[in-house]
Amino acid sequence: MKQNPKMKLIQENMQPGAYTAHGFLGDDTRSLKDILRTDDQAVTSMGITHKDIAARMMYFTEFGKEAPDSVVILDGVYEVLVDDHRGFIPCPFADNAKEFKSNTKLYNRDQDREIYWSDLNIHMISEHGFYEGQGSFFRTDPVDLAKILGLIE
Repeated sequence: MKQNPKMKLIQENMQPGAYTAHGFLGDDTRSLKDILRTDDQAVTSMGITHKDIAARMMYFTEFGKEAPDSVVILDGVYEVLVDDHRGFIPCPFADNAKEFKSNTKLYNRDQDREIYWSDLNIHMISEHGFYEGQGSFFRTDPVDLAKILGLIE
């Protein structure tokens, strides 16, 4: 499906070298509009919102920031590690948002599954419904993410 000029510019911002060395799209060849639509349909089908997912991610990140660079245990199920790389990174959606260069690693012991996200990922999910393109370093399928976060079974 054809994108408007603004979406095309945003997709250009997401290419490797524009904002990050590896970009935000991985090897995904779909348009940004199609990526957003597919992930939005997946989230809607679960009966939750992007903001629900982002809020749960933020909960773990904030918990982990209480002991930076140390693994902390939450509810006997989750291991949280937050590392800070100092500085900020702008949002490629050109919304004037800048997020800390912090990364959170969450291990769900019950599921024996681990995920990794940045503060920018939380913002992009909350405000834009963007989980990154297939094959990108921080890409997490929204359904898998919701399961690991304990939002759905």
